[in-house]
Amino acid sequence: MKKVLFAALLCGAAFGQSVPTSFEAAEIRVSAPSSNTNIRGGVVRGGRYQVGNATMVQLISMAYDMEPNKILGGPNWLDWERFDIAAKVTAGAPRENVGAMLQNLLADRFKLVVRKDTRAMPAFALSVGRDKPKMKATSGDAKQGCQGFTEDAAPEVVPKQVLSCRAVTMTVFADMLRGYSGGTYLPDPVVDQTGLTGEWDVELKWTPRNRLAQAGPDGITLFDAIDEQLGLKLGAQKVALPVLVVDSVNQTPTPNDPAAVKLLPPPPPAEFEVATIKPTAPDVQDRGAS
Repeated sequence: MKKVLFAALLCGAAFGQSVPTSFEAAEIRVSAPSSNTNIRGGVVRGGRYQVGNATMVQLISMAYDMEPNKILGGPNWLDWERFDIAAKVTAGAPRENVGAMLQNLLADRFKLVVRKDTRAMPAFALSVGRDKPKMKATSGDAKQGCQGFTEDAAPEVVPKQVLSCRAVTMTVFADMLRGYSGGTYLPDPVVDQTGLTGEWDVELKWTPRNRLAQAGPDGITLFDAIDEQLGLKLGAQKVALPVLVVDSVNQTPTPNDPAAVKLLPPPPPAEFEVATIKPTAPDVQDRGAS
């Protein structure tokens, strides 16, 4: 039975259609002048991929799943010239292939050429402390995942932030740590340098940075919590990280094909498909505040 199934899979791979890595049609326009610098869209709805008011750096970031600060080189306009893109996605194409489609579009219409490299960049290194780690190795067949929340506390007590992870590798935990800490403690990426293998159950509690003074002696920084509760260290240093270097790119895209533009699906209605509303974590700072 296994041999028959394997043969069927081979036949499907040989005679099945290839997964699309390019948009069927696309329209690119320079964004209208605006004081609003927020990017719009970046998702597929109704077979239409649409993104607006995006700089070239932001487009490269979405195409290659790379943080904007890791996109280096290229002319100055990459950070200020903005573009609107509308494209038709082949029916049934996996949404995870949109990145590859955007890569090909940028290469075709802007003649974008990038290359992978590594550079020493600011980061936070997660390493083992002087004693043995205090986390527990995962036992049994546990479902992997992390949950961040604010613990319950009396009104007069400053509540702590909690990151509870189950069956995670240290690489996954390092990736999660920056996002769940609100960014005020960790403005740069966290890199796993513990050398620990396997999966771990981790629970970490710390005081939001902007409430440490209010918490007084009961407060604990994220760095102290990692040391005391996990037996690990988290320190700022230069770390070799993967980057993308822009070797060449045209500021003006090639002209839109009128016949291709007619193939674009109509814009979706101005409404949300799904919406989630939740309180902002107390550790998050308002970047727009003076």
